[in-house]
Amino acid sequence: MGLFYLRRPLTRQTPPGKTPAPEANPPRLAFSGRFAGQLAVLLIILSTTGFSQCVVTTDQGGQLVTICTAYTARSGFLMNRPDQSQAQATTVYAGSPYLSFPIYEAGILEFTATNQRIPCQLALNLVTNQVLCRFSNDSVEYAILPDAFTVGDRRFVGKTSPKGERIYYRVLYAGKSRLFTHMRATLQLTKREPYSIDEPVDGTYVRQERYFLERQNSMREITLSRKSVLKALGSPASSSGPAKDKLTVQELISFVASYDGFQ
Repeated sequence: MGLFYLRRPLTRQTPPGKTPAPEANPPRLAFSGRFAGQLAVLLIILSTTGFSQCVVTTDQGGQLVTICTAYTARSGFLMNRPDQSQAQATTVYAGSPYLSFPIYEAGILEFTATNQRIPCQLALNLVTNQVLCRFSNDSVEYAILPDAFTVGDRRFVGKTSPKGERIYYRVLYAGKSRLFTHMRATLQLTKREPYSIDEPVDGTYVRQERYFLERQNSMREITLSRKSVLKALGSPASSSGPAKDKLTVQELISFVASYDGFQ
């Protein structure tokens, strides 16, 4: 039997950073038996660098922006609590590190070993690949490692990378074959040239999507092209399918579903 005592107090929605020291006498999040082994709860304060506080919002044009406020002490170190000896610095990044906006959506956590499904408000950080959860009537926010989860109408499954990391893939199609996409966001800082006009943002969160096809327990990366899909399926290039090579995501799903129907 195991108990988890890790927590973080509710703060603004922010990109993740360093893990602070555990609090004294935190409230319990109690799970026992095999479920405790499945639910790895991590104490994480969300911030861009661990020394700033950030909030995701929209600008006047309706575009997503992440605004971070940090405080510089006389020593030159950044601090996350202001006082009279500190100067405030604000950075603005275009976009967001999170899957959705608003960040949290109704979702379901899934744990295979115990066949449990647990509802909570979920957020997925695409920079850190962290699943964040808020349970009902609880102001505590947890970072959790489920086997799978659903957020909104999107289902994600976890797979272990060669490095032992848990990676979450969105399920696009599940039949004899399975299609996944892995979404990732990276922060690209703005390069400022001397004597140039200041850029309106200090950086941009850029999203990338990679596609994967799994068949007979073998998973291969593919591109949105007919040739790539046929190669992953082990079929000759002359096999039936769309006449064009470049595919949309929906055409990819329909192509693989049609292929499954003939197998």
